[in-house]
Amino acid sequence: MDKFEKLTEELSQLSDEEYVKKIKELGTDCVCPICPSYNDCAKDKQENVFCITGKSDGCITMEMGCLCPTCPLAQKYEIGVMYNFYCHRGTEIKQKKG
Repeated sequence: MDKFEKLTEELSQLSDEEYVKKIKELGTDCVCPICPSYNDCAKDKQENVFCITGKSDGCITMEMGCLCPTCPLAQKYEIGVMYNFYCHRGTEIKQKKG
C-alpha cells in the first residue's frame, strides 16, 4: 500500500465530521484554487482536494492546465505525475483503476 492509498484508507475510517475536518486540513496544502482549470463556480462551491474528493461537481468542464505535479499535497503523497487533472478525470484511486 502506497502513501496515498494509506491516506485514503485512514480517511474512510473517519466519521463524516472528522472527514470534513481532515479534508479542510489537507486543503491548506492544495493548489487547486490557483490552477488554470479552477474557475469561479468551483470557488463558489469551495471545491478542492480533487485527488481525494473526485471530479468537480459540474464546475470544471475543461482542462486548462494542471498544477497537480507541483502541489505540495500531491508531492507529500507521491501522486500527481502519472495521474492528474483530478478535477476533471477523478481521484488518484479512480484513475489508477482505470
